[in-house]
Amino acid sequence: MPDNIGAPTETTNGVLGDLLPDLDQGITELLDIACGYITGLAISRRVPLRSGEVKPYDIKKPATVPMSKGTGAAGRGKGERLETLAALQAANEELRAKLTNIQIELQQEKTKVSRLERDKSQEVKAERHRATLAITELKTKLHEEKQKELTISREALLRQHEMELMRVIKIKDGEIQRLNGLLLMLRETPTDKGRNTVMTEVEEVRRSWELERCRLQQEVQDLRGAKRIAEEAATAAQQACQARAAELRSAHHQHQDELNRTRRDCEREVRRLMDEIKLKDRAVSVLDKALGLQAGHAHRLQLQTQAAEQQIAALRDAQRVGPNPPSSAPNPPSHTSQEERDVRRFQLKIAELSSVVRKLEDRNTLLSEERNELLKRLRETESQFLPLLDKNRRLSQKNEELSFKLHRLDNKLRFVTQENMEMKRPSSLNDLDRSAGQSHSQDQREMEFLCLQVAEQQNIIEDLTKATITPHNSWIFVLKDVRKYV
Repeated sequence: MPDNIGAPTETTNGVLGDLLPDLDQGITELLDIACGYITGLAISRRVPLRSGEVKPYDIKKPATVPMSKGTGAAGRGKGERLETLAALQAANEELRAKLTNIQIELQQEKTKVSRLERDKSQEVKAERHRATLAITELKTKLHEEKQKELTISREALLRQHEMELMRVIKIKDGEIQRLNGLLLMLRETPTDKGRNTVMTEVEEVRRSWELERCRLQQEVQDLRGAKRIAEEAATAAQQACQARAAELRSAHHQHQDELNRTRRDCEREVRRLMDEIKLKDRAVSVLDKALGLQAGHAHRLQLQTQAAEQQIAALRDAQRVGPNPPSSAPNPPSHTSQEERDVRRFQLKIAELSSVVRKLEDRNTLLSEERNELLKRLRETESQFLPLLDKNRRLSQKNEELSFKLHRLDNKLRFVTQENMEMKRPSSLNDLDRSAGQSHSQDQREMEFLCLQVAEQQNIIEDLTKATITPHNSWIFVLKDVRKYV
């Protein structure tokens, strides 16, 4: 597939490589024609060429017909222009024809390239479709092989089960044949002798089965005691796990409540501090505005004071210079008193403005101190808020740890409960045969099965002593045993 996919690119490169020389040749011809056109224009206009330009092509001048003496330079110039225009038109037509041919060739090459790309894309799609079909066939084959393997394993398990069943049936048939042989022997032998022989054998078998029963009962009691101890330990562990889980759950709830309460307190404190900061910020902005207004007012008053001082200085200069010129008349007393009153008024105004400026400066100092105090309180509040954040983070980490411990204990409790249920779960006789001695419940069921076998053997022996057993009844016992095994 990769070779087929890369084929359109190689074909396109080959087509473009064949097309590039034609394009270069066409561009060269266009440049030659343009140079000829520029040369013709230069010749027609009698414009000399610049230094460094390309030397124009030589244009062959047509043979001139001798003219009469009546025609002048104007006729010759007109003929040359007409020839130049004709040459330019011919060159233009040739250029247009070549350009049209080049465009047609380029369009044809583009069509070829697009057709090749389309063909290659169709081939790639077909190859991909074939690959998809092959993958589907492989999946189908794999599924069929798995089904065959499962069928083979199922048949093998069925054969194994049938073989085991046949083995059990053979064992029971052997026991039945042995018992039938004993019965026939008892019937053939004399009554007293056979009875004595049978009684001795029965006594021996009974003693052996009594010993086996005692041993099995002792083992059953031991297993029951071990099971009781294991159940008590499992119950104690389950209760301890439940108590520990309840303690952790209550501690988790307490920590969660404490965390929520701390979070609420922190949020309330933060909200209160933010409100105080906003109020202080507003107060500071208002005071800044008032300070700016007062500073502007003080500056304005200072300017007025300076203007008043300048007026007073001008009046004093006028008073000093006033009596000097001889042509000026003496000032009347009323005018002098008016000037003195103005001076006193200006002085009072200056003093008042100076006092206002001092008050504004004092007020500015107080506002600066208050602002510094507010900034200090803000820093103190931030320093008090940081421990609360640390405490909140620590409580969150502790809460996460407690949650992880609680989850782990829940998993442990679930595992212990599952093990306890598995210990209490009943199992079949085949499981007892395969996994004898692995769990207490399986051992107990095996002991019960052995006790049932002992009881059945005792019943068979008693029936033999009474000589009332028949083959039909023996087959009934065998079928019962087979059903138990199955």
